[in-house]
Amino acid sequence: MIHYLITILKHYLFWFLFFVLGRLFFLLANISGLSGIALTEILMTFIQPLRLDYSTISYIMVIPFILITIKLAVNKNFPDIILSIYSIILITLCSIIIFSDIAVYSEWSTKINYKALTYLQNPDEVIKSASTFHTVMVITGSILMAAAAIFIYLRFIIKPKVKTIPRFYFQSIGLLIVGLSIQFAGIRGGISQIPISQSAAYFSKNQTLNDAAVNPTWNLMHSIVNFSSLNQKNPFAHLKQNTAESLVEELFTIEKDTTIRVLKSQNVNIVLIVLESWSADLIETITGEKGITPYFNQLEKEGILFTRLYSNGHRSQQGLSALLSGFPPVPIHNITDNFEKYQKLNSIVRDLNGKGYNSSFYFGGDLVYGNLKAYMMANQFDKIVEEKDFPSNLERGKLSIFDEHVLTYHIKEMNQEKEPFFSMIFTGSTHSPYDEPKIVSQLDWKCAELPYLNSAKYTDYCIKKYLDMAKLQPWYANTLFILVADHSHRTHKERDYHSPEYQHIPMLWFGEVLKDEYRGTTVDKLCSQVDIPLTILKQLQISTDAYEWSLDIFNPNTEEFAAFETSWGLNWIRKEQFLRYDGFQNYFYPSSFENDSIKNREQLYGKSYLQILYQQYLDF
Repeated sequence: MIHYLITILKHYLFWFLFFVLGRLFFLLANISGLSGIALTEILMTFIQPLRLDYSTISYIMVIPFILITIKLAVNKNFPDIILSIYSIILITLCSIIIFSDIAVYSEWSTKINYKALTYLQNPDEVIKSASTFHTVMVITGSILMAAAAIFIYLRFIIKPKVKTIPRFYFQSIGLLIVGLSIQFAGIRGGISQIPISQSAAYFSKNQTLNDAAVNPTWNLMHSIVNFSSLNQKNPFAHLKQNTAESLVEELFTIEKDTTIRVLKSQNVNIVLIVLESWSADLIETITGEKGITPYFNQLEKEGILFTRLYSNGHRSQQGLSALLSGFPPVPIHNITDNFEKYQKLNSIVRDLNGKGYNSSFYFGGDLVYGNLKAYMMANQFDKIVEEKDFPSNLERGKLSIFDEHVLTYHIKEMNQEKEPFFSMIFTGSTHSPYDEPKIVSQLDWKCAELPYLNSAKYTDYCIKKYLDMAKLQPWYANTLFILVADHSHRTHKERDYHSPEYQHIPMLWFGEVLKDEYRGTTVDKLCSQVDIPLTILKQLQISTDAYEWSLDIFNPNTEEFAAFETSWGLNWIRKEQFLRYDGFQNYFYPSSFENDSIKNREQLYGKSYLQILYQQYLDF
């Protein structure tokens, strides 16, 4: 019996040390985010998550516990064989999860979760978009960690074998009942009414340390389990439905429609250039940082720059659905993955088609990624051009054709297009692995995001070349160009991933169709991507009744706020204040509101917004 108990304890100790090692790798990979942090606080990353690790191990140990206990009463080899196979599989899977978590975090600053798994539906695109370093790290790290752990497990943990005790049948059943009860208590994190959550691992103001403390295997399991039920039940319904509806209605009620008309006429062409991963940190006028996008800076002098625009999500699918449908991203899901839901969305493309516009979409990559092609087709673009449709001789990187060639090709295509037209271009060279041609002078700043910054400088050059050619075309004088990012990205300024600054993106309206008095001006109104389709349609005097989640940026009477999706809820930006909301736990993180009554009111707005939005997603 002593040997039996020691064997079980050895298994627990093995898995604790396994996850400690994985946490160490995570911290080493993200050491840049730990500058100025005391060593004692870093060491807490290995102490604070013990309960969450124990919960994870309790999940893992259910089958080993049963097999080890069966071995007490059954003199057969099959429990040992099954235990060895099971443990080898789990060690391999957990090793892959640990290193995939490190790679996902380095790109998205978020833990591996269900949404990340959805991208594996297209592994070829994942491999193309991942840097060589990340690909090698995940493969090599997973193999080495798994191989070392399997060797230690087979050599020291599972041997020597547990010996059979004669006629120990009923006692084994008793051990199973008691032991499994302890296991399930461990899974819940104890015997309290409230089960354990990620919050049990949080302890620091430094988000990198908190994310390091959260066990990646537990986080992924928790995310998958949550997803299985989130298609039927609204986990964010914490207010009475009529109360939430009333508060949301307040946000979108407009006392007076006094839209400022910035266009000379309504029958204009529109070219929407969606800039992959452009952060506002790239724009000199917004952040004061020179040298990254000098041509964009020149364009501002002739256009309208929006200085307080925020992305509503973190991925291209979220940004494109916000820009085209005016529908905010929701936690856990990508609406573009679900045909039954996105077919019920509004579409600025369909609205313009109904007014006689010819519509087209151009992207130098493969639209199968993120189910974007199906979503674009549902928008009813007259023409969709992706990588395979471009001339085969165009230069390309791992992920897409270089921006320069996509934009040049677009000029030729528009010369054959009947006016008025709405044409959308989605750039790709500012997406990892940043293998754009190095044809512009390179920045030599000392920062981890230098390849990204240089890729943005390249795309900036491509935009200059594109507009220089466009100015020579007959359709240029009657065309509004809109440049806007699909989402933001980590930059040299090292913004906190959950901060509003990280979500800050640029937008510029440009073209001779702008009234002279608005050229060279800025719009400093707080707004977000979902407001863009309604704002465009308002300028064209086309009905916007179907865009219930959008506001008119050019109407001075509309509310000013922005919300962006997180894995657990949403973050709420309101004037100079900011709220982080965990919708699952119905918990607001501490904030800097000086007035409690205003803070409480904004919390109600944020909760209502998420509750009604997610319910509408479910009802689609």
